[in-house]
Amino acid sequence: MRSRNSPTHPVVVLSGASGGLGTSTLAGAVAGCACADLTLVDGDVRAGGIDVTVGAEHEPGLRWPDLARHEGPVVADQLRGRLPAAPWPVLAARGAGPAESTVVEVVRGLSAAAPVVLDLPVRSLPERAWTEVPDLVVLLVGLRPRWLRDAETHLDRLGALRQRVALVTRGPLRPRGAPERVAEHLGLPLLEHLPDDPQVVRAEARGGPPGRRGACAGVAGVVVEVAGLGGRRGRAAA
Repeated sequence: MRSRNSPTHPVVVLSGASGGLGTSTLAGAVAGCACADLTLVDGDVRAGGIDVTVGAEHEPGLRWPDLARHEGPVVADQLRGRLPAAPWPVLAARGAGPAESTVVEVVRGLSAAAPVVLDLPVRSLPERAWTEVPDLVVLLVGLRPRWLRDAETHLDRLGALRQRVALVTRGPLRPRGAPERVAEHLGLPLLEHLPDDPQVVRAEARGGPPGRRGACAGVAGVVVEVAGLGGRRGRAAA
């Protein structure tokens, strides 16, 4: 997969159609499963904290508030070298952040140096500044009727970007046939179903990154393969 913004590096967006579906966790797991050098980025610059999700909250380096007054082109390699490492660079939120236009330009610049895995609120996707950025949007959708309605509402606003959206369904188990029916209803390709994963809770308790084993790791591996992020980085069996 080739980025729309650089000759070589994709931008992969993970977004939840509803809150509480574990989008940040899956984004961190995707970064952890990829063999490719990449940058993990919080797209919600005022309410994120993906450095906490991957256990890098105490690592030194720049966060979005440090870029609030950034203007001009991004020197991607220099910026990546000043970000917290988990072990890949992480650009995370912490309090006030820059304007949306600055966020978009920084993400574009980072994609010139390496792939970008971006945890982005679904409400931001229809904004004109974002429409040409993602190569792939992984949309997490819960299986409850209210969550399905949330997905319908957001998809109706995506326009041509909808052609780059793939589905991951969420729920406590994998009900027989339900993910496939939801995918057909929404008109999206189904990547995988992500059940609740106790391994994620254990990783969080240890202060480590998610997705090294268990169901989350399996789904992250599928995203990595579809997005062309270079295979898997030592994923353990569930």
